Amino acid sequence: MRNLINRLLECHDPPWDFAEYMEVALYDPAVGYYMQPEVKLGYKGDFYTSNHVHPVFAETLALYFMTVIKTQRLSPFICEWGAGDGQFANHALSYLKNQFPDFYNKLTYIILETSPYHRKVIEEKLQAHKKAISLYSSFAEITKSITSFEGIVFSNELIDAFPVHRVKMADSGLQEIKVALQDNQLVEITVPCENTDIINWLDTYGPKLPEGYSTEVNLALKEWMNQIRSWLNKGLLVTIDYGYKNDELVQPHRKDGSIRGYKNHHLVTNPLIKPGEMDLTAHVAWDAFNQLAEEQGFITSYHGSQEQFLIKSGILTFLDAEAHLNPFSEAFKKNQAIQSLLHPSGMSAFFQVNIQNLSLKNLNND
Repeated sequence: MRNLINRLLECHDPPWDFAEYMEVALYDPAVGYYMQPEVKLGYKGDFYTSNHVHPVFAETLALYFMTVIKTQRLSPFICEWGAGDGQFANHALSYLKNQFPDFYNKLTYIILETSPYHRKVIEEKLQAHKKAISLYSSFAEITKSITSFEGIVFSNELIDAFPVHRVKMADSGLQEIKVALQDNQLVEITVPCENTDIINWLDTYGPKLPEGYSTEVNLALKEWMNQIRSWLNKGLLVTIDYGYKNDELVQPHRKDGSIRGYKNHHLVTNPLIKPGEMDLTAHVAWDAFNQLAEEQGFITSYHGSQEQFLIKSGILTFLDAEAHLNPFSEAFKKNQAIQSLLHPSGMSAFFQVNIQNLSLKNLNND
């Protein structure tokens, strides 16, 4: 913790906006959680994603991406923004290579991953696909070689890790929750909110906070959306994450907001106790997300549960009717994974799929 506090002090004296704290705790090159050379994903890490349930998750998405590219006559480009350990890319590309080699041989799969550790893991894991992939460390690096883009931009559990500001509505008005230093320990304090960007955000995108309620404001999302639109000329923005619409954000059981940490697959309610040692996340505010996208010219063509999207995208076609005859077979394991992904109380129940369409016609995601 001492090193992280020193990095914060190098920025400026306390208190710090929560977004500043989260930026250092997750992304600082020296002390940030994502930058450390340690396993973070899967059963050996701190949290699971749907990628780690079974390859059929990525295979279903790959089938959907290919179908859209073919039917819309898009250039065969897919950009995965925030690829983590490369698990999704590896499964998707392996499926396309084996089942649709003609499409695979034309495909360019762009990966943007800021973590040096994860880029190294990706390079090793995707050796069999090195001719298909282009790996970048930043958006600026991508745009130096690819100035504009047509195709699909995809992310899975990316937006929830953007640094967020935190606010609370008090009887005296809107308060900002900041991070201070007391007795060499990080603590939360509240001060009157004077950040006009936060105030304007809540006025424009919501939610309207009742007294005593807290929420997160993801100002970084607006910059990200601007980057996407400046680069994407035609195609889809496919975003998978967990989040809520405004009316859900102000339900009584969510009055304390959604910021939380994850360490060794356990939820940590205090985001300040293991800085730089655990994942930090905040639920996506989907109304703000879609309004921002629509301001940039996108059309929201789908928003729904991951379970329903996987069904619509053909995951049931991966079932093997004979798999029950051999409970030790790979086909049986795949069937079990599909059941898990589609179960009402399974992982997919917590995630939503959001699809933004730019300049595509007759796209049916209903």
